[in-house]
Amino acid sequence: MPYLVGTMWYPSHKQNEIVKKFLKITKSYPAKDDLYIQLCAPIIATKEGIKCMIIREIKKGKLEEAMSYTTKFYNEFMEIEGYEYQIELWHTFAEATNIAGIEVPE
Repeated sequence: MPYLVGTMWYPSHKQNEIVKKFLKITKSYPAKDDLYIQLCAPIIATKEGIKCMIIREIKKGKLEEAMSYTTKFYNEFMEIEGYEYQIELWHTFAEATNIAGIEVPE
């Protein structure tokens, strides 16, 4: 199963605004156990600002729906000055080798 890795960045002086927005929209974006397993949501403060991630293991056949759900969540913060995000699809080793046409024994 692939991993969806979402990352958001924002200036540290916008943290209160981000947190208030997060608390406001949380009920609209409950965990979707039918789409993914959320593995972690690490956060780090750097001299460039705050960086937050989510790492989700996507359930079989649910990639498009999980990507849409995650993108809608990240778009909720777009009006906050300095906010940026990206969403990446990461493969497991077995998936990557399969894509490359290499069969890996179990």
